[in-house]
Amino acid sequence: MTPKTSDVDFESALESVDSWLSEYISASHPEIGRTGPICPFVSPSRKNRTMEVRIRLVGHAPSLELVEEIARSGLREYELTTWQGRNPMLQAMVIVLPDLRSEDTGLLDQAQAHVKDDFVANGLMIGQFHENCRVTAARNPRFAVSRAPVPLLAIRSIALHDIFFLSERPHWFQQYKAKFGKFYGPDSTLMDPLLIERFRESEQAYAAG
Repeated sequence: MTPKTSDVDFESALESVDSWLSEYISASHPEIGRTGPICPFVSPSRKNRTMEVRIRLVGHAPSLELVEEIARSGLREYELTTWQGRNPMLQAMVIVLPDLRSEDTGLLDQAQAHVKDDFVANGLMIGQFHENCRVTAARNPRFAVSRAPVPLLAIRSIALHDIFFLSERPHWFQQYKAKFGKFYGPDSTLMDPLLIERFRESEQAYAAG
């Protein structure tokens, strides 16, 4: 039997996401492997009113195709949104799936992997977050950083630290390099040696291409 919309506690879901954004994602964590909040863009994005939150329902028998379409629709909606803030680097969209059951959260992982190419090609990142997520911190592979109390997808612009997530494939790296390569020149003032190391490794690995 398909659950009714009235069976979904939207208020509770949104409150949980709000608390998670404020108390976890915007906070520091001893296992993250660096100083500062888990995501340094969430607080500025919310402060500048450039974070949009959407709710999407998947029903009682969600398919990978459906979750992928929700993600791809998020890309289209992101591009069509009239943002309140002026800084495009702070524009973020959170798509909450409050009725996605714990046993189905793997669909978010699969969908994110399938649509990432399209997002990166448009200068965007998409990440999945849920209670079973196994994505680990870039600087601490023992820390499952992307756990969330409510399943969701997060969309934002590619940022400088995304070298950690865009070095796996040459076309991802080229997108990153086109945007941030200028920061890695001989006069670079980057203070994070790990960023520089990962960039140089990727540059050398894909030099032939």
